Amino acid sequence: MSAGWIFLAIIVFVILSKLFSVLGKENVPSEKFRGVLPGTGQVFEMTIVKSNSTENQKKENTFDEKDFLIGAKIAFNTISEAFAMGNKDALKPLLSRKVFDAFCTAIEERNERKEKMEFSLISINSSKVLSKDDDKKPTKITVELITEQMNVLRDENGTVLEGDPIQLSSVKDTWTFQKNTGLRSTWIVVSTKSEAI
Repeated sequence: MSAGWIFLAIIVFVILSKLFSVLGKENVPSEKFRGVLPGTGQVFEMTIVKSNSTENQKKENTFDEKDFLIGAKIAFNTISEAFAMGNKDALKPLLSRKVFDAFCTAIEERNERKEKMEFSLISINSSKVLSKDDDKKPTKITVELITEQMNVLRDENGTVLEGDPIQLSSVKDTWTFQKNTGLRSTWIVVSTKSEAI
């Protein structure tokens, strides 16, 4: 079993455990993100269900930073992998129109040059919320992720053009998430910034 599938299985187990513990209860606060099944490109929706204890019922309108960052990390890995693979279908429900168009342009230019991108997220060393528009019920949140990554760009012959397939890179990513308040409220990425550290 690949590391990606093991990671997914752990996440699904945690989500289902939380979900079963609150079935049948009303007003259960939650955060929704979308992800992609490793190796398939199939998009799934993930709901991080919060505990419905008496204490949390009193604070159900309070933003839970820990839960949000869990979803943000999964979204970061999903989007980064989908971009590297050129999977536009997976990217579309996760990004704002502006960011999606920018990613698609980069993918198309890469395809025209017959280049291939390889991406592996090795570790997330730190994550934190930099800003949010409301402390209790934010709809726009900017996060910072410090990660160890493997990023390689190859030409059609497999020659490395950028990056190093052996040496890991330390990267600081600053992404802004915004809640899409359509029929199915989910968080989408509306801004990205990446820099080597």
